[in-house]
Amino acid sequence: MNMGRKLLVFVFAMFMMAGGLAVRAQAQTGGRVVIRRSIIRPVVVRRYVSPFGGYRNYRGSPYYGYSSSYDPYWNSPYLRYQDQKFSLQRELAGNQRELAKHQTKYRADGYISDKERRELEDDVRDVQRSRQRLSNFVRRNEGSY
Repeated sequence: MNMGRKLLVFVFAMFMMAGGLAVRAQAQTGGRVVIRRSIIRPVVVRRYVSPFGGYRNYRGSPYYGYSSSYDPYWNSPYLRYQDQKFSLQRELAGNQRELAKHQTKYRADGYISDKERRELEDDVRDVQRSRQRLSNFVRRNEGSY
């Protein structure tokens, strides 16, 4: 029994010594420090083109990375309709807000220059386009839902 303990202590001491030497070893570098530089390459991001036309890009979906069976907008035409209608309404509200902001800004001094007039006309055109887009969408889909 005494001999077994001595052998066990000796094996444990050798194991600890081998571990200490392995930690201090210079691996395969030969004592040199090797610094590798990583090459940063540009990432090409392409928009997801949906067969349904107006569906938002797939990466913008909260269900990105999951199967389409988890995404309620993918399977439900009604939810897709509501989402697209909401985005068109948000676009119209943004254009109207921008037009109102420019009108108050440009009319403050009582004189509208040619550049300001062109910008106001462009803002009015944007509001008309987004209003037309929204009304066409609702008219095209109103009987379905």
